[in-house]
Amino acid sequence: AAAAAAASPAPPPRFRYAELFAGVGGFRLALDGLGGRCVFASEIDPCAAATYERNFGDAPLGDITEVPDEDLPAHDLLTAGFPCQSFSRSGEQRGLGDARGDLFFEIVRVASRCRPAALLLENVPNLLRVDNGHALHIIVHALARAGYHCRLQLANAAALVPQHRERLYLAAFRDAAAAAAFRWPSLPAARGAAHRALGS
Repeated sequence: AAAAAAASPAPPPRFRYAELFAGVGGFRLALDGLGGRCVFASEIDPCAAATYERNFGDAPLGDITEVPDEDLPAHDLLTAGFPCQSFSRSGEQRGLGDARGDLFFEIVRVASRCRPAALLLENVPNLLRVDNGHALHIIVHALARAGYHCRLQLANAAALVPQHRERLYLAAFRDAAAAAAFRWPSLPAARGAAHRALGS
């Protein structure tokens, strides 16, 4: 009976997802826990890619700009923590005029090709302000032209991780009713450093 159980196939995933600019796999860690299955990942940084492979046993593909459309698998959810250097206050804030900022349009390419039901994107809060908000305006309209309805939210994970980590999240849906019904989760209030250190 034990052998039969070991040989039984894994249950089908609740959803399939792809991740661009995957880093070391933060999105994957959460989505696998929700019953998702990663069908595609891309990360150009060799150190991050090596850590990702060590974490999950899968090596992500490299430069997403070199992956042809026909090699992109179908998926239900597309995630991306797209490069933030051109949007960050610590950089030159060239927005989409920077080659790294322009990589956002790879998200649009993949979404237009594969038409996932939803996208979950993450970047720095200054994306709201860089280029007087024009960069974000272009991003939202590019997603709209690709058929997606966007919702935006600033979130600070200070209650969950030992640092002040505010990020801008974009959730985008092909279905307008799904976008209207979507609710961002509520995070607990941030705790003090002493409480975090004591694990209380």
